Amino acid sequence: MDLSVRAPALKSTAPHAIYAVVRGRILDGTYEPGRRLTEQAFADEFASSRTPVREAMRMLAAEGYIDTRPNSGTVVRSWTTEQILEIFNLRASLEADVCGHAALRIAPAQIAELERIQGEIELNGLDSGVENATRVGGLNRRFHDIIAAASGQERTVALLAKAIEVPIVHRTFRSYDAVQMQRSFYQHRELIDAFKAHDREWAVSVMRSHIHAAKNTILQSLHRAESK
Repeated sequence: MDLSVRAPALKSTAPHAIYAVVRGRILDGTYEPGRRLTEQAFADEFASSRTPVREAMRMLAAEGYIDTRPNSGTVVRSWTTEQILEIFNLRASLEADVCGHAALRIAPAQIAELERIQGEIELNGLDSGVENATRVGGLNRRFHDIIAAASGQERTVALLAKAIEVPIVHRTFRSYDAVQMQRSFYQHRELIDAFKAHDREWAVSVMRSHIHAAKNTILQSLHRAESK
């Protein structure tokens, strides 16, 4: 869903409505890290006063989506190498555990749904353009959501959701080249095989490798951007 297109149709000026649109644009990459955001621009866009915009910005700042910097105003948050390592290492630990429980509990219908989604993911081959990467990213989240639901680990899944709900995680596929995308596809297919076998250790091993591969792809992309 392209929230940037849908935004002007919003009639409500409530802080939560503005928050939802801006958050969506940060998550889908419409607003890149470092982009300056102004209360007045949003007030104009949503035909509102600056008061609900200010409250929406406060909510976004509290959740780590934006920062206020001296001489720069409010900007979309950027992530350091250390922060990325922390996020992905935490995700690898939590999601591998969730995946292990899922391997023991997953139902045939859930495995079939994983196979269906993976077929959609691979529909356009190894196209790493922004449009396809965004499409694949959304399907990828659905794939991982099914695994989380199959695990039955509500508290761990709740912790995992906070680690995943970070813009840089949502945009992982935008950093992939064809080789890295193919590796991700293979890992998903291997996860499905592990689930069919109900092999906990196999599933844990594949998921841990899957997350660490994504982490290093993001780090390589970050380092390339910094060296320009």
